[in-house]
Amino acid sequence: MFIKGHKKQVNGSYSDIIGDDINKVEQYIRENLVSKQKILESVLKELVEAGGKRLRPALVLLSGKFGKYDANKLIPMAAAIEILHTATLVHDDVIDEARIRRGIPTVHTRWGKDVAVFTGDFLFSKAFLLLTRSTSFENMQNLSKVIKAICEGEIGQYQARYNKHVTVRQYLKRIGRKTALLFSLSCYIGAHESGCSRSIIRLLGKFGFNFGMAFQITDDLLDFTGDPAKTGKPVGRDFVQGVYTLPLIYTLNSPLYKDETESLIDKQEYEQRDVERVIELVHLSGGIDYSKQLASKYLKRAYDCMQKLPSIPARMALDDLVKGLIGRNH
Repeated sequence: MFIKGHKKQVNGSYSDIIGDDINKVEQYIRENLVSKQKILESVLKELVEAGGKRLRPALVLLSGKFGKYDANKLIPMAAAIEILHTATLVHDDVIDEARIRRGIPTVHTRWGKDVAVFTGDFLFSKAFLLLTRSTSFENMQNLSKVIKAICEGEIGQYQARYNKHVTVRQYLKRIGRKTALLFSLSCYIGAHESGCSRSIIRLLGKFGFNFGMAFQITDDLLDFTGDPAKTGKPVGRDFVQGVYTLPLIYTLNSPLYKDETESLIDKQEYEQRDVERVIELVHLSGGIDYSKQLASKYLKRAYDCMQKLPSIPARMALDDLVKGLIGRNH
């Protein structure tokens, strides 16, 4: 039986292969995210109850299936990666002043910025503690490099706020650091710790990176196309806060739509009609279609890597993930 919030996430061959172990990852997270500090304990409980897609743990486990799969080793690692990811979200929400995450108030909204920063620090520490128990020194070094890159990506995004001259290349570099590297590392660690060959590890790492790039582009599209009831945030929130993502970057480079778009985003305060007009201009300029095409290009690269992997049930599950993201993209 699936835990609350995950039944719809794990289906088909995905469920058959790692459904039970994903539930064990969730239980492991619950058992380890505890504290004697009452406020922190309450915050941690809310974060765990909020759930999530658990894509990164899934990639750790599925990648392990291509080698000598050891659930006792991989489940703690998968849990640690998810805790690490949660830490970055808590800090990210403070920086972005986001009020909703996964359908509930963000930590800093509910408890204040001080508690949010402490919570993120606690989660980072817990993740590293769990990883030191279950992974190699080499992978700890790789993880540290990825965390460094994530921080640099976040700082880069912060520095680029309200910059109308951000290029597509700069955007792609940013999301590679922010998102794709952790997807790649999830695949790499699962394969490496399961004794996969170098070629398999390399293919899975490339799969994870390209899947992560497509995932972030698709996620950024939701700022212009999403349903607030499902995404948990109002449309246009990113660009209102000065975070210009691919659809808007494309529009700002369009001779036909550049001037009007700039005049709107240069305003000190947005009215609802301004937000709606920016979104309309992004659609008219082809920014949505361009972003979908680029996401599809990265998904195609991920698919090509996947096709070179051994034809085992785990590959079918990776195929499920790719098809799921294609569905979200369209």
